[in-house]
Amino acid sequence: MKLYRTGAFYCLIVILLLVQLFSCHQNKSQDAQKATIVANDSLDLSYENVMLSYLSTQDFRSAALVHKKRNELLKDGYFEHSPYSSILLAYEYLLDDNIDSVEIALKNLEGQKLSSDLAVLKDYLGIRANFSFHDVTSGTMMEQIIDAKEYALAHESVFTFLFYNLLANAEYRQADYRQALKDVESWYHYHPNKSNAHVSQAYQEMKFMQYMALHDFEKLKGTLDSCKHYANATKDSAIIMRMYDLQSQYYFSINNNSKAIETSKKYFNYLAASNTLNAYIFANLGKNFLNNNQVDSAIFYFNAGLRFIKKHKINHNKMFYYKNLQVAYALKGDYERAYFALDSSFQDYKRSTQRIEAEKINDINTKYQTEKKDQAITLLRTTNAFNHKILVQQRWIFVILLALVFSIAFFIYFRNKQKLLQNINQRILAENRQLILEQKTRQNQLNPHFIYNAIANLQGLISSEQKAKANQYLLLLSRQIRDILELNREEYISLDQEIKSLNNYILLQQMRYQDVFGFQIETDDLDLDDVMIPPMIIQPFVENAIEHAFKNLPYMGQLEISFRKHENQLHVSICDNGWGMQVSKEQVPHKTSLSQIITKERLELLFVDAEPEARIEITPNYSDDQRGYKVEIYIPLVLYFN
Repeated sequence: MKLYRTGAFYCLIVILLLVQLFSCHQNKSQDAQKATIVANDSLDLSYENVMLSYLSTQDFRSAALVHKKRNELLKDGYFEHSPYSSILLAYEYLLDDNIDSVEIALKNLEGQKLSSDLAVLKDYLGIRANFSFHDVTSGTMMEQIIDAKEYALAHESVFTFLFYNLLANAEYRQADYRQALKDVESWYHYHPNKSNAHVSQAYQEMKFMQYMALHDFEKLKGTLDSCKHYANATKDSAIIMRMYDLQSQYYFSINNNSKAIETSKKYFNYLAASNTLNAYIFANLGKNFLNNNQVDSAIFYFNAGLRFIKKHKINHNKMFYYKNLQVAYALKGDYERAYFALDSSFQDYKRSTQRIEAEKINDINTKYQTEKKDQAITLLRTTNAFNHKILVQQRWIFVILLALVFSIAFFIYFRNKQKLLQNINQRILAENRQLILEQKTRQNQLNPHFIYNAIANLQGLISSEQKAKANQYLLLLSRQIRDILELNREEYISLDQEIKSLNNYILLQQMRYQDVFGFQIETDDLDLDDVMIPPMIIQPFVENAIEHAFKNLPYMGQLEISFRKHENQLHVSICDNGWGMQVSKEQVPHKTSLSQIITKERLELLFVDAEPEARIEITPNYSDDQRGYKVEIYIPLVLYFN
């Protein structure tokens, strides 16, 4: 009798729980029906067309024009409550360079049910408000652009083309011109108004800039002709006059200096007359004069460009001006001003480096804190979901197998919870290790002693009036610093990029040590553009050979580097004919440097599950005369297919 009462009691509990469950579902359904807002599709489409017409050619309208259009639309009662009202207001603030107000306007859209096109526009305006066309784009910003582009592609948004324009500009600043050209093609492919003359002209002009950077002179002339054709078709005087600037760049690329100056001055005079001068025209005109050995004119326009940037408080890279001023003053024989120009360039570079490093550290800290919170939320949600599942099972099985259900539930709960906590703990430890290793890698590769020694060598060349060597040394140094800053942003780069950076570094060291060694790089039959490699993975071993193996060597040093495919792995060999393991007062052996330790840890993290595993093998005294070091690196062969 007692058992019967207990069963009836549990049945009553199950019935009450089911009633409560169904009532909750009904309340949620009613709330959802109340929150539904019926939109006017035809009006939304007309508002969408307004935004598309403004953003079609990336030729931003004036804030006053957009303000006037918005006031006209506000006369329609539906527009005032439409999400497009906040979108158009945010666009007006963007044109007025009122960035804080852009974010406030976009916050008005939070909590509203947005169509895919509206969500894409919201993402674009939020990203565009913080995007700079004058500086290198941060890694965090690139991730935001790519994520927004993928969302737009997945939802087949008409505004997808906007993100390809941002990507092309960002990659152009990072000197990844081939990828920038691909994104320009994608921009035109997804553009809804290809037949518009303004769109076609903008497309040709963007291609022209990429071909200029790639030195593809065969395609450059045809693209320039297409630009002129579509510019005339637009009947827009500003676009037509801009063709003089493109012509100037073309003439500069084929070393027709007089024509480059002539066309550049025409465009400069037009911008001056229309009060629309910009920092680029000063830089281009100054470079053309410098290329034509008109040093005084070049100095005038470079200084005028710096004054223009300062007067208008433009966020513009000044290193181009300082570098060219240093060359101009050196050609003129004014080495004191050349030194000050070079020092200004270095100070500007140092400020830029400090800013980039600060951004990287902030990004790492933000990412760590965000992931930590996400993990806590995920753990909480998982635990809650699991508990709910146990409760549901208990509701249905409580009466029949009470003891058995309790045993199984507790067993499953504690086993899964233990595994989940172990996995989360291991993932956090691995991510912390990777973040610390990345920070060590960046600090180690941007070596201040190397920069100070390089600047001292450059000052010595300038003081000894070795102009050609000083210019060559400065060019190699600037490329090396650019490679350290830009290539390290990528997890993988092409083998071609790695070899070019490596070749640039060795040439720089040859000039520093006055050609006490030679070098040779072999690539067998590898496709350098398709084979991918972690950036700066070879340089620590090359640096070790140059700094230690060739020190006080009584004969000519020789460094040999080879890249080959070996059993589905990339085999890298670095050999020198230095001292090897011979130790005396004047001979210094190779040392296991911090760079080698960091490199090994990088390979372990990057190829943790690779088969066969990535490894480094170091063989001292490998040659017949018992000298030299041989370093062999084996990593999985990673290929990139266009």
